[in-house]
Amino acid sequence: MMNKLLATQTRRSSIVSLRTGERIAALILMMLIVLLALVNLPYAPRTWFDEGSHLHVPETLVRYGVYADISSEGYRYFGPTIGVGPTVMLPIALVFAGVGVDLLPARLVIVMYLFVALWFFYRLAAHLHGTKIALLTVVLLIASRTRGFEGMVEYGRQVLGEVPGVAWLGAGLLAYTLAIVSPNQRRRYALLAGVGFGLALITKNQFALIIAPGLGLLALLDWGYFRVGDWWLRLAPPMIAGAMFVGWLLIMLAFLGPADFSANLAKTRQAAGGAIFVFEIAASMRSVRYLVQVYGGLLIPALLYSLWRCRRGGAPAFAELTPTLLAVLWLGWYLISLGWPRYAFPAVVLGAPAVARMIGDVTGWLWQRGHRWLAGTVAAYVVLVIGFALSLTIQVITTPDDSTHRMAAFLNQTIPTDTIIETWEPELAVLTDHTYHYVPTELLDSAVRHAWLGGPPVAYDGLAAQPPYVLTGPFSTYTGIYSADVLTVTYTPLYSVGPYTLWQRNMP
Repeated sequence: MMNKLLATQTRRSSIVSLRTGERIAALILMMLIVLLALVNLPYAPRTWFDEGSHLHVPETLVRYGVYADISSEGYRYFGPTIGVGPTVMLPIALVFAGVGVDLLPARLVIVMYLFVALWFFYRLAAHLHGTKIALLTVVLLIASRTRGFEGMVEYGRQVLGEVPGVAWLGAGLLAYTLAIVSPNQRRRYALLAGVGFGLALITKNQFALIIAPGLGLLALLDWGYFRVGDWWLRLAPPMIAGAMFVGWLLIMLAFLGPADFSANLAKTRQAAGGAIFVFEIAASMRSVRYLVQVYGGLLIPALLYSLWRCRRGGAPAFAELTPTLLAVLWLGWYLISLGWPRYAFPAVVLGAPAVARMIGDVTGWLWQRGHRWLAGTVAAYVVLVIGFALSLTIQVITTPDDSTHRMAAFLNQTIPTDTIIETWEPELAVLTDHTYHYVPTELLDSAVRHAWLGGPPVAYDGLAAQPPYVLTGPFSTYTGIYSADVLTVTYTPLYSVGPYTLWQRNMP
């Protein structure tokens, strides 16, 4: 009897110790996340084209009351407003209205989305696999960077749609999986899942390519194989999400642009570009090279392992299948797209719980069978992968680049605000009040294809208008949008800092 009591007390003390250890690990992890998110936030990474174009919309909304991009010739309604939705633009506009237009407050909004996204995916992984796997999932997410390509922390420090999109996607997934395992509360969770998925689609419109067919396929699998849900689970989430997405598109096309619905629709299609489906071997090979680096090459094996686990059926298996299936579909599309790593980012996030679960299962299985040195080797490999990825992220955030801010300071001190500056570096607008003329949005897809896939060069005659100043930078140099022959003959460099050069037109 005494031995049983001692054994019971020992087990209880070990459980308390384990829970205390988990709390300490969670606290350390939260402190690390805060530091990674906030250190040198305005300067690392350096702001760039996509972030600048997104910031135009809340800036234009605050200054002119119009939900659009802007150039010297007027408003541009169907550019950045297509790719990123009001769930990002309106909170930033609200912050701009309160504290003024600047890069730092806008980035702080995205940092808040980063915290929310990590919280939802922690809850999702804890619900599917337990708290220890959930903690490992969060560690993997903040260590999702690869050599040369950004991860969750870097995306969560810039005004882009990816992290806000996966935050709402995480909310939808958590509600969806709770609806699977909670029959008594299924209707409520199914409705919440639909709202979460809908907000994800509105936030980042490319998500519609995967979430909509993914939810349809999950409904078919539940109806034909798993049989754990009902028609509320199968129909409510996709119908609510689809209605929200289509409703936002109709509002945007009908009310947030010129009163020509068909012309607006045509511009929307053009703004979406041809990067979605490319089917080029070179792009696919780049995609593969990126994927084998993510999580040290564990992403694809982990997704396959998760699919194998889900074959047994039942509510827990169907819940686990939900993020895994979406990740697999996302990677399938990524392989036939233009091959930008940002296109794969949602799949990397969705696959993190599967990677964490596979690591836990493999090390546990080896340990239980006495292969402790193999278990230790696997654990050491994972630690090295995480440590290497975190070192890359730390290198980014501890190497601030203020060249954009210095160019903005020079413009503010030297160039009159009503003088037109020709450029394709929209990030300068959030740091200055100058009048810029930007390359037409319609040329973006062709210019990127030229730079990324070696397509034909883009014909642009922006210098024919003889603007008094031309500002070149990383994006205009990358795309080669300005003729170097015309620029160097007709203009003289006035000021250079980092990748930026301000050119002044030569007097006749």
